[in-house]
Formats: sequence, structure tokens, C-alpha cells
Amino acid sequence: MVQFSGLAADTVGVQDSERPLPLYSKLIDDPASGDTIDEFVVGVAERVDHLQDADSKGDLAELGRLASELAIDARSAGFDLLADVAHTVQAGCLDGSKKPAHDGVVAVTDLACRIRLGHRGAMS
Repeated sequence: MVQFSGLAADTVGVQDSERPLPLYSKLIDDPASGDTIDEFVVGVAERVDHLQDADSKGDLAELGRLASELAIDARSAGFDLLADVAHTVQAGCLDGSKKPAHDGVVAVTDLACRIRLGHRGAMS
């Protein structure tokens, strides 16, 4: 059985083969970008919470605004894939398409988790 910090893998519900792959900034090798990346990664969970709240309320205007801001900041921090998905959420909101916007929020949530996994050795 695989151990994670003293817990059995079945206790946390994840086996190694099921663990998502970490996602890293394309700017990771640029020392000048370290603070930007750190600040973005530390705040991404809260931002995703706000996206999820707007999605659950069906507030497409707020969801679109938050997704747009996330996309801009994600691109600045070198997370282009997250930026692209956040733009997709924004586009769904502008079209009034709740289902594509919701599906995008689910994808953003997954990508944010993968970003956190890759941050400063979180997987070790």
C-alpha cells in the first residue's frame, strides 16, 4: 500500500496511478517571474472558489468577469492552458451558454488543482 505522509493511499482515496499530473508555468525557469508565479498560485484556489460560486448562482455576468480576470493573470504567470480555458468560460458567458460555461469552470478547477500540485514541490 502506498503511504502519503503517514496515511494509507486508500485513506485519502487516491492511488499513484490516479493522481493528476502537475502543471507548471512556462516561466518557471525565469528567475524574474518567481514572485508573479508564487502570487498567482497561492491565490488561484480562492479565485476558483469565486468562479464556482458565480457558476452555482447562474450569474453569467459575474462568472464572465471573473473568468476574464483569471485568464489575464494566468497568462501573465505563464499558465497559458488555464488562460485559454478561462477565456472559454468567458465566451460561454457572453453567449449566455450556461452549460459550456459550467463545463469550463469544471476544467478550470481541475487545472488549478494541477497547478497547485506542481508548485514548489507540492508533490514530494
